Amino acid sequence: TLERWEKILLYLNKRGAYSSMIRKDCEYLFGCPNCDISLSVHNNPKHLMCHLFTHKYHIPDKCPKCRGTRLSSIGIGTQQIEEILKNYFTDKNIFRFDSDSVRNISSKKQALSQLETADIIIGTKMITTGFDFEKIGCIGIMLVEGELGYQSFNAEEKAYSNLKQIIGRWNRKSQETTIILQTFIPKNPVIQRLTENNFRDFFLETLAERKEFWYPPYNDMVTLEYRHKDSQKAVAYTKKLESLLKSFDANTKYHFLRGSSAFKKNNLYHSVLIIKGENVRDLLKEIESTILRESSLSVIFQ
Repeated sequence: TLERWEKILLYLNKRGAYSSMIRKDCEYLFGCPNCDISLSVHNNPKHLMCHLFTHKYHIPDKCPKCRGTRLSSIGIGTQQIEEILKNYFTDKNIFRFDSDSVRNISSKKQALSQLETADIIIGTKMITTGFDFEKIGCIGIMLVEGELGYQSFNAEEKAYSNLKQIIGRWNRKSQETTIILQTFIPKNPVIQRLTENNFRDFFLETLAERKEFWYPPYNDMVTLEYRHKDSQKAVAYTKKLESLLKSFDANTKYHFLRGSSAFKKNNLYHSVLIIKGENVRDLLKEIESTILRESSLSVIFQ
């Protein structure tokens, strides 16, 4: 592609240099003290970051669990891809486009000119909207399965839509563009339908699955999320809420799914109750005063 003086776009929806940091000997994973997620490793300057709230932390000299000093960075990120490519293609203009390199309006304007002159562009989801380049000869999507790892009933739909947008955005030009999907699970149905350009079967299979498990569009799906500094109190609240709502469900029209534990996010514990069924709004009217009064309770319609 480069020999034809065409551009290469490499997509990886994971910014940073590495996915996480561990201490192999004691199997300690460096996590965010405010949230229940691992910290990503970033370079220039080197630090750990929580991608939920962009909190930054210095990289410690020792493991807090075993006090060992041999710490390992694992996984992959856009910064690491950039460093590797610069070693391989020393004479090429390589530009990384993510929220670490483009942080404000002025840097975004500067990025536009850099994108025009770049030979290789490395980007996260930011690159998929609002940008149009000429002479994209190759699009490489790295670790496709990373798009499928979200805990949501419509994760596959979002992944298919996002990947299709990346492929279609530059492949619709009157030029041939090579598309390369890198994956460890090539037989995954979403990846199969994507490579076959078979939206019809993907659509029908997704609808059949949603109907079987009471998901939209066949039923309403509402998430009640309660936040508290105490994890036990957070869980107790949603448990009480579930019992109250079930008392109004005499005909068992609804499905209730409640987590047995709360997850930590920005120093608060979140406990979730999911309700599926027809016209869930009618059920929620029974507790309308509670919803309006309780500021720590969120109601999310899917």
